[in-house]
Amino acid sequence: MKTQVISFSGGRTSAYLVNLFKSDPNAHFVFMDTGAEHPATYQFIKDIVKHWAIDLVCLRVVVNPKMNEGGTYKIIGLNELKQDFEPWIEMVKKYGSPYYDLPFCTARMKTELFEKYCNNKFGKGNFERWIGIRYDEPKRLPIEILKALSLPVHKKAVKQKQGFRYLAEITEFEKDDVLDWWEKQPFDLAITEHLGNCVFCIKKGLNKVALAVKDEPEQFVKWVEVTEGDQVRSEGRKYNHHRMYRERLHGSDVAEIYKEHSRDELYNSLRSSKRYESGSCSESCEAMV
Repeated sequence: MKTQVISFSGGRTSAYLVNLFKSDPNAHFVFMDTGAEHPATYQFIKDIVKHWAIDLVCLRVVVNPKMNEGGTYKIIGLNELKQDFEPWIEMVKKYGSPYYDLPFCTARMKTELFEKYCNNKFGKGNFERWIGIRYDEPKRLPIEILKALSLPVHKKAVKQKQGFRYLAEITEFEKDDVLDWWEKQPFDLAITEHLGNCVFCIKKGLNKVALAVKDEPEQFVKWVEVTEGDQVRSEGRKYNHHRMYRERLHGSDVAEIYKEHSRDELYNSLRSSKRYESGSCSESCEAMV
């Protein structure tokens, strides 16, 4: 029997998937740490381990500074989970900054080390990857799963990769179901969606980034130092700058553009435009898609 490896992103849906497997002796739980998650996310992860008594493997990328040579990973303890931006610092020194339409940060800090770890631990082809993609996220599901669930197959749907499994296969829980379930638990993730994943994730819309800036200004100052400083490699880049966000903006540009907008104005705008609904943007930065 193949080992079932649950890729835990640190979000509520992903954590619900962990809960479904917590009593399975053939399950293995892995979290890839970018060093840029919200402190509340790290606390949520620690609470899960405490309350559910799971063995969670936490990985961090070890960047090889030599060009054309891949990096590796290290296993860290729960007490080492913190927002220190170290993986980001090393990544941008070597590769420069990612940008929203080429988010190689996910590959460098999550996908590659997940695959290396699992291949080393279980052997290539001896495990299945479980990802927390829900029934109400059809745009993120492959053709085979859509057909099996009698959901419409959209134009951009792709074939299912071998060894990839999804939450939607085992439950029809939608976003509201997950949120309702968490309300009944003795602990929860103590942040709203716009602060999830890397707090200032490049996949988020500009208004979500701006709202995160309003909520966490001190964290944003550190983020700008990491992603816009002189240590960010620009040699060989098509765009000789560190502009990661939509419309080729710096994070500092986003803050400047939205500085006259109040926190409540931004939040209410997101709510009214349904940007918090399923499928509005990436709700979790999965290691594999």
